[in-house]
Amino acid sequence: MRVTQTMLTQTNLKHLSSSYNTLARVQEQLISGKRIQKASEDPVVAMQGIRYRTEVREVDQFRRNVSEATSWMDMTDSTLNEVTEAVKRIRELTTQAANDTYESSQRAIIKSEVDQLIEHIGSLANSKSGEKYIYNGTKTDKPLIDMDKLKGYLENDPANPVAIDDIFQSGNVPGDPNPSGQIQFEVSKGITMQVNMQPETVFGKELFEGLKQLSGLLASTTTGGSDLSAHLETLDTIGQNLITERSELGARANRLELVDNRLQDHEIIAKTIMSDNEDIDVEKVIMELKSHETVHRAALSAGARIIQPTLLDFLR
Repeated sequence: MRVTQTMLTQTNLKHLSSSYNTLARVQEQLISGKRIQKASEDPVVAMQGIRYRTEVREVDQFRRNVSEATSWMDMTDSTLNEVTEAVKRIRELTTQAANDTYESSQRAIIKSEVDQLIEHIGSLANSKSGEKYIYNGTKTDKPLIDMDKLKGYLENDPANPVAIDDIFQSGNVPGDPNPSGQIQFEVSKGITMQVNMQPETVFGKELFEGLKQLSGLLASTTTGGSDLSAHLETLDTIGQNLITERSELGARANRLELVDNRLQDHEIIAKTIMSDNEDIDVEKVIMELKSHETVHRAALSAGARIIQPTLLDFLR
């Protein structure tokens, strides 16, 4: 078969075009840092990449859930600590007032401080984490306690009586047969954790009724030291209940920390696998680029020698 000049030219151009495509592909890999730019280049790598990316995004979301849950629990523990300290102070004042040498005027002063501490406990029941009330179950857009009604409840004005149920907002009374519900966060695949405390377990009727009785005893002129001493048991029960709830919260917080540690390890593993699947070996790609560049230069040089000069090249 006779090989013509046109055949040589077309073959040379074909191979040069292929060489350019190879150089462009390797340069794109080096610039992007990824093995493929389109799914059609390697469907298997593309499908695995989608699965690994989904897993990484899932772990990221779980870690955000854990972070929000941790913030919620930290705020809850902080407020429970303040409530515990307030109850301790009320107990100290009650022990002090139980001394029969105290007159009614002195007990009235103690009552004033106790009432302030009760109102402080009510304000703690309306604590928020971000924009959400943390002690009103799933009704996170509403506070648990109506502070004005709580003041009226403590004043015990016969002309304007306030019942215990009235101090809770929107009729959401802790301990009713239809509680507001638990708030569950999914912190890992198939694992959910309650992040809130049920209002009836911390700020229930018993808490405010017991404190109201104490306020009434301090206000009465006929109250004796033995009456106040008998009320110390109620305060001890309230304090023990708070300690129990904080212990349960601490157990959940510890478990949440373990879940977060596992998610950190899972995230590292998932990102490592995703990198192994998608990312290039930079040193290898650079060497491949230099090799293709050498081949391309050799092809250009050989083409220039193979293509014969025409008559026009001699007409100078």
